[in-house]
Amino acid sequence: MTLAPAVVVLPAFTNAEYTGDASEVAPWRDRYDFDRQVNIPGCNHELLYDSDAELALVPTGIGKSAAATTVATLAAGDTVDLTAATILSVGIAGCNPAAGTLGSVFVTDRVVDGDIKLRIGETTSRMQWLVDDYVWELDPDLVDRAVAATEDVSLADSAAAQEIRDSYDDSRSPTVDTGPTVCGDEVYHGTATAGHVEQLCASYGIDGFATTEMEDAGTVTALERFGLLDQYLSIRAASNFDREPPGGNPTESIERDVFELGTENAARVGHAVAQAFLG
Repeated sequence: MTLAPAVVVLPAFTNAEYTGDASEVAPWRDRYDFDRQVNIPGCNHELLYDSDAELALVPTGIGKSAAATTVATLAAGDTVDLTAATILSVGIAGCNPAAGTLGSVFVTDRVVDGDIKLRIGETTSRMQWLVDDYVWELDPDLVDRAVAATEDVSLADSAAAQEIRDSYDDSRSPTVDTGPTVCGDEVYHGTATAGHVEQLCASYGIDGFATTEMEDAGTVTALERFGLLDQYLSIRAASNFDREPPGGNPTESIERDVFELGTENAARVGHAVAQAFLG
């Protein structure tokens, strides 16, 4: 029997892939009654399905290759019919402090592949000799509809997040916003490397970025090839800053994160968006 979900949620990791307590899957188990579990060859986690809500959840695994493989498997197979589904990546991300604060959630408007680039000395830019730009603009009407669905969402906060903010002279509280995400398989932290990411974005005409993560470029590549990109949204919560505070040490500040706050707020916003499209 082929499942035809109205919404497909794509978290990246479960407790099996992360040594801490955070899980991008656990908050969804609290919100939906997954009455079916389906093993799909090519997916490294089982598909969870809420028959009443018509919502499917499929962890992709961490990284672009894992995400692309999982999404292509779903799109090419006959277990799931994605024809009418809204497809949501929901998870945590690093955050550019200029764009937002810890616990904030961003509905992505553009996805940038941060790995396909030209680096000469201290300069980073797009590969000018390639025909394609490795930037995907997500459907603006879908993005606007998702943002509108979050109007009444209350975001969590924590003392741990505020303690980290204090070292950045940051007095902001979590909010929902939009912005570009940069996807790469390299985990980076520090002003110097963040500067290269900003240079890459600028070479594409993008003035700054909001978040950094490891799956979305793989996801959009697979969806585009199957003609499903206009059904896709990415929702990312800031669980850590991507660089050290002013005068700080990146070796020390990389250890400071609020992954559990991030997974919770990502799920709160993701749930509100999912409900809007289920409704």
